[in-house]
Amino acid sequence: MSVLSQSQIQELVALLQAGQGAKAVSSAKRLIDKFPQSAVLHFLLGVGLASQQKLDPAIHSYRKALSLNPQYFEALNNLGVALRQQGRLNEAADTYAAALTLQPNSADVVQNLGKVFDELGSGFFEQGHYGKAVEAYRKALALKPGDPHHLTNLGVALFHLGQFKEAQDYLHRVLSIDAVSVKALAHLALATRALGEPYADVLEHISRAPSVTTEDLSAKMWAGLSAGNPELAFSLKPPGFNVMPFAELGLLYRQQTLASRIEALPKLEGTRPKPGARPLLFASMDGKYAKIFARDLIVSALSKCPDSDFHLHLMNPGGFMPESLQRDRVTCTTETMPADKTLYSTRRFVRLVQLLDERPIIAVDADCVINGDILAALPAQFDVITYDRPDQPWAHQMVNAGFLAISPRARDFAAFLAGYILHFENAAKSAWFVDQLGIVSARAWFQKNVPDISIQSAPRHMMDWNAQHSSESLIWHAKGRLKPVN
Repeated sequence: MSVLSQSQIQELVALLQAGQGAKAVSSAKRLIDKFPQSAVLHFLLGVGLASQQKLDPAIHSYRKALSLNPQYFEALNNLGVALRQQGRLNEAADTYAAALTLQPNSADVVQNLGKVFDELGSGFFEQGHYGKAVEAYRKALALKPGDPHHLTNLGVALFHLGQFKEAQDYLHRVLSIDAVSVKALAHLALATRALGEPYADVLEHISRAPSVTTEDLSAKMWAGLSAGNPELAFSLKPPGFNVMPFAELGLLYRQQTLASRIEALPKLEGTRPKPGARPLLFASMDGKYAKIFARDLIVSALSKCPDSDFHLHLMNPGGFMPESLQRDRVTCTTETMPADKTLYSTRRFVRLVQLLDERPIIAVDADCVINGDILAALPAQFDVITYDRPDQPWAHQMVNAGFLAISPRARDFAAFLAGYILHFENAAKSAWFVDQLGIVSARAWFQKNVPDISIQSAPRHMMDWNAQHSSESLIWHAKGRLKPVN
């Protein structure tokens, strides 16, 4: 009876080290036919399969190796790696924890397990499960105490959980290590504000901190606006954002050429809103997602907001025309845009100027469902109402384009916003967040220069941004999570 030799194992290892995974897999399979009870062969087969991104069979091979040798540390570690690559994070965490019982001082496993807990926490955070995120981040921090990344994540999650004092403590620990961490400073400002304590000095620290990322620059814009310094805020230009200097924003007010520029846009087809005093709910979308979202949004709007009408604006609708939605309270317009335009999603705010007439308009994003009577939550008389995200220290989300209410009296505000968007569209400077930053810019400029236009904030519970369908929220906002990949 032959015995598996060390040289045969070394030949397999050499193939793997040389990057010849396919040859290693073939060789390992031949040897396993002769030595099926060899844990090391099943492990090396798994390594070869994983090198070819064949993760399911690799996981099977690692598990087979562990069934033959439950104390096989390398098999446990590699199994954890493969499970993490597949997004099976809870299984990966359990696997790494088992590996640590065999080698408690393994820096590699500690690092890998920390990454898994960090990714678990990020996933929970994105879903709005802040309590679970805190739990995962605490586990990551326990593995690497004092790590500024884990400290920051835990502090931010605690802030979102409403545990402001503890959030402050962790964020102060971050700043004792990195005094210019903009993310930590921004959330420290938010937590301090939530506790009703002065936070102007934190905003000042943010303005002086060096900018490393686009997110840092955006947070510094937010800090400038929060400190009442729009000149500073709009002097910053995060890459990919369309930002006008504050002094130049005045050129958009009652712009003489706006009417002709709007007239030059693609002609609107379809049915315009009827004149009247009833508020008009307004949404727009492009053809790719129109069919997916339009009916749910319109049906929910008509049933939950009985004292308003609805208008849908479609850009590049393709084959989708919502004839079935044309009823007494629903109107629809369409326009075709060149394929190279990437600002189509902001065109809705330009069209508001044409559709406003003598009735108030409430614009909502297309990928949402109305859960309650929006009108009942708003003042009976208003000029402009925007939705603020008090939990986000980023300029482009300080006033979010997911919700904007404009009265006929505030036509200048709508025209200002249209001018902002057309300015960048005509300059062929397409970028994300042009709608959000347009509203941020308009609000800041109007508050300083047009005091007779009242700009208010919508109720904090207006939107559920995590698609959790909170019963308290008036709008369930999917923010693209329900959109198909293709």
